[in-house]
Amino acid sequence: MELRLAQQQEAGVCYQCIEDARAYHRLLGFEQWHPDYPTQQTVHDDIAQGIGYAFVDENGIVGYCCIMIGDEPAYQEIDGAWKTDKPYAVVHRMAFNSRARGNGLSAEAIRLIKEFCLSNHIDAIRVDTQSENKVMQHILVREGFAYCGLIQFDGGPKLAYEWDR
Repeated sequence: MELRLAQQQEAGVCYQCIEDARAYHRLLGFEQWHPDYPTQQTVHDDIAQGIGYAFVDENGIVGYCCIMIGDEPAYQEIDGAWKTDKPYAVVHRMAFNSRARGNGLSAEAIRLIKEFCLSNHIDAIRVDTQSENKVMQHILVREGFAYCGLIQFDGGPKLAYEWDR
């Protein structure tokens, strides 16, 4: 699998990964994202800004995420403490299509994100998730992220995690 910038003509396929993840979250009994966020326009905007990335394997796009290098305003205040004050990247909207689920791609995806950040001289990555999203929390801890506290994002509290080299 590789991580690469998504192209505008791929926005629909990338957005389908988000829709598939939404359906999976509903099966698990929670809502990670509101019905009106993220939208297909959000994905188009990410791609236009050069922060929309596709996870691609031999069968095509299997996942999507937004990687922003620089400050995330919602992360300025935290009920807790970040691990570091190093420059950081933020990963938002990480989602995989239903075909990819259960194939162990999350570890490979996190590895690729870490490699991307390190190659851009970024030694820290921050992520937030819902308290109900036990799957993502497990993935983050397994991949070396530490729980740092609560942030307010998208209308409510989110669990904040950080990895640093």
